[in-house]
Amino acid sequence: MTTRPYKRRRILIESYQYRLLFINLLYFCIILLIFAAALFLPLILKLRSGSASVIEQGELAGQFLALHARVWPAMLVVFVLLALHSTFVSHRIAGPLYRFRKVFGAVARGDLSVRANLRKGDYLGKESESLNEMIASLRAKIESMQSHRAETQTVLTALKQSIERGSIEDVQRQLEDLHVQMEELEVSIRQFRTHPEAKDEEAGLTAQRPEAANP
Repeated sequence: MTTRPYKRRRILIESYQYRLLFINLLYFCIILLIFAAALFLPLILKLRSGSASVIEQGELAGQFLALHARVWPAMLVVFVLLALHSTFVSHRIAGPLYRFRKVFGAVARGDLSVRANLRKGDYLGKESESLNEMIASLRAKIESMQSHRAETQTVLTALKQSIERGSIEDVQRQLEDLHVQMEELEVSIRQFRTHPEAKDEEAGLTAQRPEAANP
């Protein structure tokens, strides 16, 4: 039995998309109320003042009805267009964020082969590039450490053979090579900082040194 491809059944997926749509439509309603008050309130005040003649009241009522007939359908169209545009824009943000979460999960599992690939027209393009650069940098550091590990393993194998042959000179040379490989591996490991307090304490000690030098 063939498996049907997954199709999105909801227009909005992320919770913040609903909030964004609600806020945009709320702003539109506020602007609409202000616009309606500025447009209709002067006519209503003239009609309720009683100072206008019957003919003027008829003209004002005609203008009022004409505005009703033209303004509200146009506002409804604008309301629908704004809702569609807000949904479209939210997808251009929600899509990249969804892909970022997938990449974060993969990196947390140790998979550094992933990339944050966005669709054409998606927002957060610079953030995607920065994320890909971070992954590439981590991958390069891990590959460097793996290379040092392989070289260290090679030196250990040669050292074991030298010990079996009883060659003191070869053993000393292999020990020196092993020491060099361990230093290179340590340099690679030092590129990672797992405890933020260590750097903060180091910065604090550096700041205190000038004070100690100038009693």
